[in-house]
Amino acid sequence: MRKMFLGAVSLGALALGASAGAAQESIQLDAITVTATKDETRAVDALAGTSVVTREEIERQAAQRIGTVLNALPNVATQENANDPATAINIRGLQDFGRVAVTIDGARQNFQRSGHNADGAFFLDPAFVGLIDVTRGPVANVYGSGAIGGVVSFETLDPDDVLAPGERMAVVLDGTGVLGRQEGLLGSGVAAMRPTEAFAALAGISLRKLDAYENGDGVVVADSGQEIVTGLGKVVLTPAPFHEIELSAQLQRFDFANGLGTAREPRRDNEVVTETYVARWGWADPGNPWIDLNVSAYSTRTETDQRQLSGTPAQIGRPRSFEIHTIGADVHNTSRFDAGPVAFALTYGWDAFRDEVTTFDPFGSADLFTPKGERTVWGGFLQSRATWGRFDLIGAVRFDAYELSGGGVSSDGQRVSPKVTIGFRPIEGLQLYGTYAEGYRAPSVTETLVAGVHPPPAAFSFLPNPNLRPEIGKTLEAGLNLSFDDLFLDGDRLRGKISVFRNDVDDYIESVSNDPGLPCFRPPFLGCADATFQYVNVSRARLTGAELDLAYDARAWFASVSGGITRGDNRVTNEPLASIYPDTLSLGGGLRFLDEKLTLGGRVTFVAEQDRLPASEASLASEAYTLVDLYGSYDITPDARAYVRLENVGDVRYRRFRDGADSPGFVAKLGFQARLGH
Repeated sequence: MRKMFLGAVSLGALALGASAGAAQESIQLDAITVTATKDETRAVDALAGTSVVTREEIERQAAQRIGTVLNALPNVATQENANDPATAINIRGLQDFGRVAVTIDGARQNFQRSGHNADGAFFLDPAFVGLIDVTRGPVANVYGSGAIGGVVSFETLDPDDVLAPGERMAVVLDGTGVLGRQEGLLGSGVAAMRPTEAFAALAGISLRKLDAYENGDGVVVADSGQEIVTGLGKVVLTPAPFHEIELSAQLQRFDFANGLGTAREPRRDNEVVTETYVARWGWADPGNPWIDLNVSAYSTRTETDQRQLSGTPAQIGRPRSFEIHTIGADVHNTSRFDAGPVAFALTYGWDAFRDEVTTFDPFGSADLFTPKGERTVWGGFLQSRATWGRFDLIGAVRFDAYELSGGGVSSDGQRVSPKVTIGFRPIEGLQLYGTYAEGYRAPSVTETLVAGVHPPPAAFSFLPNPNLRPEIGKTLEAGLNLSFDDLFLDGDRLRGKISVFRNDVDDYIESVSNDPGLPCFRPPFLGCADATFQYVNVSRARLTGAELDLAYDARAWFASVSGGITRGDNRVTNEPLASIYPDTLSLGGGLRFLDEKLTLGGRVTFVAEQDRLPASEASLASEAYTLVDLYGSYDITPDARAYVRLENVGDVRYRRFRDGADSPGFVAKLGFQARLGH
């Protein structure tokens, strides 16, 4: 099913193969992407900064959190707190409030709760993720509104990911033990069946129980344990040739506690429940190049229920809740035809979503800081890709509009955003491209409507801003794609992507603190009567950078190098932006033995310090660190695999930029996976 809706080749039963998992360092760029243009192409051939993470790589990492997988990609970073399982994604220095569009099976994930964490996050157990498709920058403006930073598309497992060709039923069981600075168990089971060619179904459950971890110095990080239950169900129907209907439901529950137990930050018990329902229809007839149609509708709901655990007897047990319900739809088609020597792919479509934010805090003011409101965003696009010999030309235009209301305040806006890309292949295997693209992001409900007085002792005022203007990203990007086979040895492969970019964001929205008297925003929190906090438009912001993703696979051995650099500045105040992550460089490699049944490999990651920050955010500065990870897997049979992963082998104490606590010290993961088919 994923091939019709995403363009990715089904993994089938190959997810268990040790050689498939080990080759991940080189095969990721051969996977299929659609986020850049909504038209199928290999990631290495996409005329954009695109990365794809396959199921094999997700399984190899045995990740507790999805951020572990994303942080390995160039110029992609995640903000995660030890005491909260939510993840926020940063691409090329942009994050929060939908600047990075995140979808699960095409359903937008727009949850946001104001606090001392990221302003825009999602909850996702990696156990059922089948593929991750990432495009950096607003070059993916045809993929959806608001994505001036980029797009991250998660696709969950399909029946074909479990069933081998010809099988009617199969089960995959996976268990991982975690030892070292953190202890616990990760387990999942997925069953799939196809009783007839017209019907297939999948059901899965994942259980994760992890104790609080220690940092590299052996200090326990409070509230860093996890207890997660996740379920996935899917039905795939083939009512007629070349037609497929997919109905899916994903339910997740996260239980955790956090808070300092102080009057300013009480300790609270948290129960987060997410529900994502998606219906999709695809029609792709190889004999009719005019039709490659995809229609989808979805509903996604994220609800956080909290109860206070500290304070006076009257305060203990006080409830509050935060909920966002998003409904949306997407329709697009690709028509392919030739005009003389030129091959055309014309893609056109329409999409829309509606956010409804509901908050409840009868004893406090959280419902003011995460205000109730509604936002409707919609748009349409037209894109043409022309291929003539060694040349490719992509031209696209997108229309976006939005309406927002709540608390007696409303706003709206609309805009047309263009895109043009030129690609040239001077020799086979080498491709150059250049792009100019624009993106448009409507203000969120919170940015527009936030109001109220911050709880003591820092009792400053939040001010709404109904006059916020949408952000407009204008990106210039140039890149080089490399794809060579049999370059040095028979059967070897070299894949690579190199790109540089500049993204100018007009009307960039940033929080501004006005403290005319004594310092209110830091101890001793005096002079707050006239202090204010408000989201405003900064006239201009500029982000520049470069990224590299290069991999070589000679079958007996493989190696890779990847990294990213981003700089961002407020061009009005000439201060750095606070959302820019440190420079990173990763070196990977490994060996294969015993007819590629045994794989041993590792990765070294260098992360630079980040002290290039505005004066008001100097406390966010992070130190440089180096991490070493090792892994191995053995293919016992074609359907059984044992694996080991050693993370942070040097037991380094470190804290990732913008994270609220230290990351784990040395952790070992020992696991076994088996598939039973019939």
